[in-house]
Amino acid sequence: MPPRRPQLAGCAWLLALVPLAALADAVPEVTVDAAKQEYRRIHVDVRHAAGPETSAYEVWFSDRPFRSTSDAELHSTVLIGDVSGLARTAPAFDTQDCWSGGLPIHRNADDLPVVARDAGAWSCSLSGMTPGADQWIAVVPVGANGRSTASFEPVMARTDVADERTPEPDTLHITVTLAAVVLAAVALLSYLRFRDVRGGRAATRHAYVYVAPALIGLTALTFYPIAYGVWLAFTDASQSHLGQENWNGIGNFVTVAASPGILRVGAFTMIWTFTNVAAHVGIGLLLAYTLTRPGIRGSTLYRTVLLLPWAIPGYISVLAWNGMLQPDGLLNAILGTAIDFTATPNAARASVILVNIWLGIPFMMMALSGALQGIPTDMFEAAELEGASRWDQFVRLTLPNLKGTLVPISLLGFIWTFNTFNTI
Repeated sequence: MPPRRPQLAGCAWLLALVPLAALADAVPEVTVDAAKQEYRRIHVDVRHAAGPETSAYEVWFSDRPFRSTSDAELHSTVLIGDVSGLARTAPAFDTQDCWSGGLPIHRNADDLPVVARDAGAWSCSLSGMTPGADQWIAVVPVGANGRSTASFEPVMARTDVADERTPEPDTLHITVTLAAVVLAAVALLSYLRFRDVRGGRAATRHAYVYVAPALIGLTALTFYPIAYGVWLAFTDASQSHLGQENWNGIGNFVTVAASPGILRVGAFTMIWTFTNVAAHVGIGLLLAYTLTRPGIRGSTLYRTVLLLPWAIPGYISVLAWNGMLQPDGLLNAILGTAIDFTATPNAARASVILVNIWLGIPFMMMALSGALQGIPTDMFEAAELEGASRWDQFVRLTLPNLKGTLVPISLLGFIWTFNTFNTI
């Protein structure tokens, strides 16, 4: 009887080739729908039966044909998983609109699209495509380890849809109203000047000429925008229909008050404002008081160094702090740790408060230094002769004389901090 080893070996090779053949056949079918193309967007329909080893689809694109993802750029990822507890919602950012079964695709808590394993078909509108240029797009099934579980075949697509600019808003009524406000201010000043001349107060007739530029500027650039902003708050105005707003009453305020995060945001805003202002004034006063004491050597140098955070543009300072607060940043290198100071909401809030305190101290220190230097020294000499301690001198002499400076700069600090968004 002839030996059967060659036949067994051949069968083994055939069995080994079966998975490879199945893998080769499992190429996602990508179809470009030219009728749904938009400006900088290409619509693709994908058909593919995901195997058990596939955990996601990666969408790659390039401006030339490619056979490897190393020669392309990753556009987006569509996860594969259980969608029973997920909602079909539009994306939070208009970058990847996807659908399955004719409805918006399911999305998880991270706003990533998720498709059911047995869906078989889904579609996406890919943004960021160069208009008027050929693009090659491939959908690559990948496993949990990030490696492809099937071959892919890029398809060529392009969008020639031109950008449709929105019509310019009608701002004629704003211009007319602004001109009327300016003319009213001029007419008022002219009338007051005429009345003074008739009343025999000719010596003050030139005062209105001097005041007119400032009053007209304030009216056009401050008073009118404030009044117009208050008016817009009671309408349904938006950038899409500026000049065509309708009266909305207190509807906007009701919407804001009923939003779920209003209490949380309001509470943090109050904590943010009062904590920063208290630290700015307190630490700034401490530094100013220390540097204005007699006998302090190098006080000018110290003031210059402490003024640097205020002299550097805030955006650059915030970027520098953002780098230092990273796990591999300077602060962790000094501490010998790897803490992510912005990983959690509470840690991020504490970090931005500390950074803003650092940014605001120099101004308060310089303002209070000037006020401290203006206090007569003979009062402190007399207090020392009377045996008053430094604390008594500070409480009974320094603070009362600083009241005229502390109140306005604290109010300014409150306004500036309340409206600060750069640090956050």
